[in-house]
Amino acid sequence: MTDERSPEDMSTETIRPGDEGFERAVVEGVFNAMVAAGRPAAVVRPRSEDEVVRAVKDAVAGGQRIAVRSGGHSWVAASVREGGVLIDLGKLDGITVDAQQMVATIGPAVRGRMLSAALEAEGLAFPVGHCGDPGVGGFLLGGGLGVNWGAWLPSCFSIRSLRVVTADGELRTASAEENPELFWLARGAGPGFPGIVTSIEVALRPAPEAVRVSTWVYPLEDVAAVTRWITEASERLVPNVEVAVATQGAERAGGSGEHPLVVSVAATAVIEAGSDIDALAPLGDGAPGLVPLERFEGPARMSELHVPVDATYPEGARYLADTFWTHAPLDEAVAPLEALMASAPSGKSYVLTGMPANGRGADLLPVGEAAYGMHDTTLIIVYVIWDDPADDAANRAWLDEVAAALLPTCTGHALSEADIREHPERIARSFRHEDWPRVQDLIARFDPEGVFYGFPRA
Repeated sequence: MTDERSPEDMSTETIRPGDEGFERAVVEGVFNAMVAAGRPAAVVRPRSEDEVVRAVKDAVAGGQRIAVRSGGHSWVAASVREGGVLIDLGKLDGITVDAQQMVATIGPAVRGRMLSAALEAEGLAFPVGHCGDPGVGGFLLGGGLGVNWGAWLPSCFSIRSLRVVTADGELRTASAEENPELFWLARGAGPGFPGIVTSIEVALRPAPEAVRVSTWVYPLEDVAAVTRWITEASERLVPNVEVAVATQGAERAGGSGEHPLVVSVAATAVIEAGSDIDALAPLGDGAPGLVPLERFEGPARMSELHVPVDATYPEGARYLADTFWTHAPLDEAVAPLEALMASAPSGKSYVLTGMPANGRGADLLPVGEAAYGMHDTTLIIVYVIWDDPADDAANRAWLDEVAAALLPTCTGHALSEADIREHPERIARSFRHEDWPRVQDLIARFDPEGVFYGFPRA
């Protein structure tokens, strides 16, 4: 990719402390209003791949370390560090689709909702994130727990190649054939990845024949019966049905004071040509013997699936999050949550749970194919959401209480949403035990001088 601009247009936008808009460039680029305390010495906004190369070389020449941001949706604000240079890739948001070859080349700052809409217009699909706001760069580096991941696998397994600027300022292509170890590391190393991804080529799929969604909402006191129903029904569900169960408070999107605590179920069937269009049948009419507070069933579009998920993440809020894999089935894994939800300081907080591939998640991934390899039967993700900084300590204490209840049966973590600043031990446990030494060795090999900040820690 050659930069054809004239010399007078070649200056990369750089914002430094004291410049107008500096704090905005650091803070407004982060989804979480509870931004880490550190501030960079400069924010650099490259407009092209060549400018990324130049920014890395300039930082190295100046003895500065580098933090990277593609979309800013990291809950731990991984891109915000003390000192050094923050390279903001927000302008690298191009999408090129080759419908005949079933591939797309995308910039790291492309938002999931943008990609989904562009592909839908071409009759194509990709396992974009459930939330529409994150940039695909960070999403894919972290593994990419995308839509229909039980059938399509986490999204990083659909990457064909990446273009990467490494710590020596060189632009490299990483694929299964070229720089395969860099390719292996890029698919799962998350904020620890020792380079800047400037573009990603991904394999696409034909758009599904149909998408159907069924949702139920029950009072939280029914959580045991609801999760038992889902656990038993999951044995008969095909992988292209994804079931998410959430325990939620009164300030949830669309919530009411009449039923302040609920357990909600959302089942999504991505129906490909020739597939069973009655894929949701094992769920029946809902939890046996229970009458839902709310019920919905109907068709949806791939490009719309992010809308209800986005509504659970209000802009301008303060966030903490953590993740817990467990070998326990859903009903056993969720058992502690009823009492814990009742004590949550914020009614916006919720706990999302599910069994990838409907209970077959422990065997879902190709073993050793990518750095992303930590999986188990059930995944629990805790989202702590509030507005007032005066409530920070109370919400942190609640997350710690939930973590204490879940850690005894926890087999690992999902890196992209784990509480790694407060608990850096989560980093190693977000990889397979066999893969963690390789992750460390490859990071050291590609970035021996520690040019990139790597995994954020408190």
